[in-house]
Amino acid sequence: MSDDGFSIRLARGEDFSPLLDLERASPEAAHWRERDYRNALSQPERLVLVAEADEKLLGFLVVSTGTQEWELENIAVALTARRRGIGRALMRELIARAAQGAATEIRQEIRASNTIAQQLGQSVGFVEEGRRRNYYRNPAEDALLFRYLVRSAKKV
Repeated sequence: MSDDGFSIRLARGEDFSPLLDLERASPEAAHWRERDYRNALSQPERLVLVAEADEKLLGFLVVSTGTQEWELENIAVALTARRRGIGRALMRELIARAAQGAATEIRQEIRASNTIAQQLGQSVGFVEEGRRRNYYRNPAEDALLFRYLVRSAKKV
């Protein structure tokens, strides 16, 4: 448990329903099909972290880790738990795990209108490096491309 009253851990199978509920209640999150979340929870090339307090899911992130270029695919924090440092704690844990693993960088695509996600990433060291025009649908919107260069914690 952190000083802020929540902890970060790897997701487990029983987190599926609360994770899905949290995602559905978060308008800014990428909205995936149920089977995509089931797959993410069971695939070794995916990292799913959750933040919880009192056995209640407060936030999560999903990362593709199949190559040295990890991709942050989705992140959400419960509306009632925002502004408590949960998103930042999830991002810092992601960075720490990337440094312990084989990652050289972490990439993320963010809707141009999602300034909160942009600010979150920048607060932990992500840098904007490009734009994909009309990448998103419903509504059509550009994606901003962000990257974090990982400093490996492994000894060479």
